[in-house]
Amino acid sequence: MAFAKRAALFCILACVGDMAITTILGYFYKGYNPFIQSQSYLGTSDSPVALYMNTWGVCFTILFLLYAYYSGKTAYKRELWEKIAGWLIVVYGLGEGAGSGLFPYNHIGNELTLSARLHNVCSGMGDFALVLLPFALLKGYPRYRSANLHVYIWFVAVSGPVLIILYVLATRNIITLKGLWQRLFILDYYLLLLVLAINRLHSTKREKLEDHLNY
Repeated sequence: MAFAKRAALFCILACVGDMAITTILGYFYKGYNPFIQSQSYLGTSDSPVALYMNTWGVCFTILFLLYAYYSGKTAYKRELWEKIAGWLIVVYGLGEGAGSGLFPYNHIGNELTLSARLHNVCSGMGDFALVLLPFALLKGYPRYRSANLHVYIWFVAVSGPVLIILYVLATRNIITLKGLWQRLFILDYYLLLLVLAINRLHSTKREKLEDHLNY
């Protein structure tokens, strides 16, 4: 029970904290447009909030690692899908958090620096891990066990890649609103993680109550 509470707590701190902090920092960056510019610009060398953004990136990773650790502790059986899901969460936390924080998205003119290229690699690995996550979760939440949750996971499995495709198109100036597509993509998966963490917490409470009644 304690592990499920900690998993839910760290999930909320990481997901809600990321959305809140990046939004707040955007307000202190004069000229920054969250609908047009990606979150990466908050951490560049010419950003007035770079130190705070990149520091948050490291904290973000720590929170996700703790979430993945305690989430794994809540399982009675370490099935393959749980191990895969856990590692995908770890990869996302490392890539999108520490990777992005330690390697700012810096430019020299119109050219990407080495730091920016490493930033793209880390961020891309993290995003790819998120895209794969629902497919691992579908193994653990089949329709017969949890129909509503199964349908919701399928929704994210489809909507997530669509949103990231829109984001990529925006980065190539084929469409506009790059920042909006990125934030919707992130929000899509954060809501899934929050739903899963809270669902696991309720399931653990129910299982504990049933064990107590049977005893």
